[in-house]
Amino acid sequence: MASNVGTDSSTVKTTVLFEKKLLEQIDKYNPFHTRKDFLGEACKKYLGQLKRKQIDEQLAKACSEAETEDCDVNEEWESITLGDWR
Repeated sequence: MASNVGTDSSTVKTTVLFEKKLLEQIDKYNPFHTRKDFLGEACKKYLGQLKRKQIDEQLAKACSEAETEDCDVNEEWESITLGDWR
């Protein structure tokens, strides 16, 4: 269970279990002063990637829907605009 630490309500203490090998790798390659700093930055970057992926997927879906709608409208108006030119 998480609990607030000190008076800063934006900081929450939590307990997370990691594989020993993962912690050893973190300790070996950690460019920060503490594991806390490393894990905080790693989480922010990963969440940023997830957010970007979700935005890209939503954009792709919207573009696909717009393309379908555009094709439908083009088909509807093509015969009207070409008229006797066919």
